[in-house]
Amino acid sequence: MELNFHLKGIFNASGNAEKAIDDIARFIEDANQGLLVRGAPEDRGAKVVDWHVSNDDISLEIRSDRYVRAHDAFIRLYNPLREILGKSYHIGLRGMQAKDYEIEVDIEGADVKKIKDLLSDVPEVKKIEIGEGLKIIFNELSEGDLRSHSVDKIIKLIQGEEKEELVYVVSKVKPGTVLYECKSRKNLSLDQDATELAEELGWVKRFPGKGQWTYLPPYAKLFRTIADVAVEEIPERLGFSEVLFPKLIPLEVMKKMRYLEGLPEGMYYVSPPKRDPKIFERFKRELAIRRDIPIDTLKEGLKDPAYVLAPAQCEPFYQFFSHEMVDMTELPIKVFDRSGFTYRWEGGAAKGLDRVNEFQRLEMVFIGTIEEVKETAQECLNAYMRVLDLMEFNWYVEVGDDPFYLEGLKEEKRDIEYPDIPKYEVRVESKGGSISVGSVNIHGTHFVQGFSIQSPSRTVWTGCVGLGLSRWVAAFLTHHGFNLKDWPPVIKERIKELPKVPKTLEWPKKR
Repeated sequence: MELNFHLKGIFNASGNAEKAIDDIARFIEDANQGLLVRGAPEDRGAKVVDWHVSNDDISLEIRSDRYVRAHDAFIRLYNPLREILGKSYHIGLRGMQAKDYEIEVDIEGADVKKIKDLLSDVPEVKKIEIGEGLKIIFNELSEGDLRSHSVDKIIKLIQGEEKEELVYVVSKVKPGTVLYECKSRKNLSLDQDATELAEELGWVKRFPGKGQWTYLPPYAKLFRTIADVAVEEIPERLGFSEVLFPKLIPLEVMKKMRYLEGLPEGMYYVSPPKRDPKIFERFKRELAIRRDIPIDTLKEGLKDPAYVLAPAQCEPFYQFFSHEMVDMTELPIKVFDRSGFTYRWEGGAAKGLDRVNEFQRLEMVFIGTIEEVKETAQECLNAYMRVLDLMEFNWYVEVGDDPFYLEGLKEEKRDIEYPDIPKYEVRVESKGGSISVGSVNIHGTHFVQGFSIQSPSRTVWTGCVGLGLSRWVAAFLTHHGFNLKDWPPVIKERIKELPKVPKTLEWPKKR
């Protein structure tokens, strides 16, 4: 499907930009030869065909083809021009709008009626004209509309094509490729599911919520010891500082994460109550009369969902830097969080101790230059593998096929820098296969752009490392059993004696 783009837009300056006309002219001339044709075949791409400056408005007219779409070209110009104006004239750019935007689509062989129906209720579309081709005329588009790639989504809608998962497009090494593995292997201690035995021994008890457990003293002691070893050997050894992140995350933050696009069905949504005492008085009366909870009345008293329970744990880190200018002399910034549970809705996939809806993790997050982020990620991976050896696990590391920040996404974001390998997935042997116990992720500029994180000079990237401590415990019990004397020295030396199980007359059930 052939596409041609025609955009007229404005950059809003913080002062009179007319004094910078000569520098703007040189910049646009250079951009037409380089920046706006980057990644396009020869004689293709985008071009600024007209421009002018009036006080604090810099107006641009851009024409382009499908190789560099005009709205992408418009965005490409923004940061370099801002640097020129700021450095030489102490003028900033405060935003952008596409005042007029048209896309001409070659409709040969296309179902025109279907396209018109698809776009009839799209708020960004002003009207559709049909002549030799199909022309989509947009309403004025804000900076948010442009950066959220609304136009690309509309194009995808009319193309109707099923795209490959984004991770397979981005990754330079095929997902599933094994990169590292343990040098020696041991026989697993258990020939049965660790969950069944943990229940029989009273180490855990099922909670009424799906995918939830109460973890009792022996389990908690083992969990805390494994967590302490992991913290000492990985984040603290590598110079990370501990923080306490919120676990109730506003939907607006999740939108910036792109989680709502990729995996909206995998989160717990939170609705705050309305300030309406009458509804809750009625709820209490109905509850007193009926045996069942009056859910319909409760729904009346709730606002629309406004939050999710943290599904990734690193969300507050990117929000902390949102719209901030980083200090390059402070980089890399490296922090870790282990303050509470993470929540994901596993649906019917929830089972046992290794796939739960509520679980404990150790999350490490970092921001720095490209080189610093790559180096930190490799240091974390090396430390990760060293701890797995200390735990005497049978393990391997493969190229992940589901980095959390790309999971479920198929649309490639232009001008976002991705690493050659977005995710290093760490897997440990389990009964009948293997389970993922964590990962090392490099995000490129995915969150830098999504959260509008600014840098004065060099490009910055972000990365994170997840240690699924709840799964570490399940894997540990499968490898080493429940007998303290059989455990590896790194754990046994820290636990002299396991605490007793609290018992009732009927629980735990006699074996």
